[in-house]
Amino acid sequence: MALNDPILTPLLDTQDARLRELALEVILVEHVRPVVARVLAQYQAPALPRDEAEDLAATINLRVVRRLQEIASDHPIERLDDYVATVAYNVVYGFLRRRFPERTRLKNRLRYLFGHDDRLAMWETGGEIVCGLARWRGRMPVRSTIARGDATAAMLDRESPGRALIALFEREKGPLRLDDVVRLAADLWRISDVATGDARREPASEWRSPAAELETREYIAALWREVRQLRDQQRAALLLNLRDVKGTNGVALLLLCGVATFEEIADAVGLNSEKLSEIWNDLPLDDNTIASTLHISRQQVINLRKAARERLERRMAGFDRPKP
Repeated sequence: MALNDPILTPLLDTQDARLRELALEVILVEHVRPVVARVLAQYQAPALPRDEAEDLAATINLRVVRRLQEIASDHPIERLDDYVATVAYNVVYGFLRRRFPERTRLKNRLRYLFGHDDRLAMWETGGEIVCGLARWRGRMPVRSTIARGDATAAMLDRESPGRALIALFEREKGPLRLDDVVRLAADLWRISDVATGDARREPASEWRSPAAELETREYIAALWREVRQLRDQQRAALLLNLRDVKGTNGVALLLLCGVATFEEIADAVGLNSEKLSEIWNDLPLDDNTIASTLHISRQQVINLRKAARERLERRMAGFDRPKP
């Protein structure tokens, strides 16, 4: 049986309201806020200005506090740091997707390229995602110095992104942080975002899945049991594209509700934990990317997901749905 992180013991061992409030404050100051700060430190202006970062930190802290206030032994948080980091990455990624949709799509394409072009590689060093030529794997990143005026014709060729990136890395003579590569590629290939208003405004979801619409743990737990009964490719096609009501990573809801562990989700989509970690911030994936991952056609992905949804609707028809 899963147990709560020992850090939470002072919060769980008292029923006194004042003592619980004090324990919650200590956990927030000593454990939650440092993790949130480390996550936000990976995103720099102008992508994430200081005032926006402060707003996002407040949102993340509020979500975590609400979860801790309702925590119980039957809904444990096994590792507080991992839970807080998951909440933080989802909040930040959702914000960036809404504010910079074109740059987010570019980042997704580049990450896919680094994972599928044998000449290129992506790895983690010092807590940062680094990318470069495959033979450099494991090296620390260098500081980028290239401006658009210094670029060669090969670097400017957005129709041949692999060739362009190789030219860029050879010019820099070392690997770069992934975010720096995204910034450079956006500049070199003239990819920009049009202002879309307040990025914190919640957009309509592309489709409202049961897991996104229904917030009760009981329903999600029942739904997760049915999802695990799907055929392997149906399950992967559904989960890799699952969206919450904000249009962002719907699979994270399984973690946040304590319904599934990260390892169980990875197994359900047919990936190991390391591979799922690599693509976690890119979820939900588009159909073409899922098709490539599963080695099937885009139409097969659509058909598999449709069949999965229809089965789930039939199997969950008798379950009393709460209102979204």
